[in-house]
Amino acid sequence: MDLSPASREPMRPPAPARLVIFSLVVALVLNLLPWHGWALQIKPDFLLIVLLYWSTHESRNVGQGWGFTLGLVMDVADSVLLGQHALGYVAAIFLVQLLRLRLLQLSILEQAMHVGAIIFVSQLVNLLLNFLLGQDYPGLAIVVPPLLGALLWPVLNFIVMLPRFRQRDPVTFMG
Repeated sequence: MDLSPASREPMRPPAPARLVIFSLVVALVLNLLPWHGWALQIKPDFLLIVLLYWSTHESRNVGQGWGFTLGLVMDVADSVLLGQHALGYVAAIFLVQLLRLRLLQLSILEQAMHVGAIIFVSQLVNLLLNFLLGQDYPGLAIVVPPLLGALLWPVLNFIVMLPRFRQRDPVTFMG
């Protein structure tokens, strides 16, 4: 019997819709907090981390459409070029979807390293767009958010996998 993550996918019940939506709302609120000073420079993109988690573990329900929509919300909230976050989120989710089976076979720490690299690619997309707009190079502050995102990956995995959150929910997604 094949027990690879691809073969276990149909056996695993989907996450409750309320858990997915609640975690995305909490991540959006964390992103929208009034960060300033040095904290703004090193703040990880909580929403991107949660989107990457759900697009890895619930790929049938959370994908590039969610990333694009929530990216536009972040663009409006941050008053940046419309589509900047959306493009970064879609690129990151595409990479997660491309590497999904590999990620599911890795340990949590190895997943965290991959996710950190994917968040860095998303940061590079935003950096390139900012260069095209004539903004300055942010320095080493571009490296810190992916590192913090990689550190938050095991924490997010632990919180979401707590048994009290993973109970069956009769509400399912509409794709």
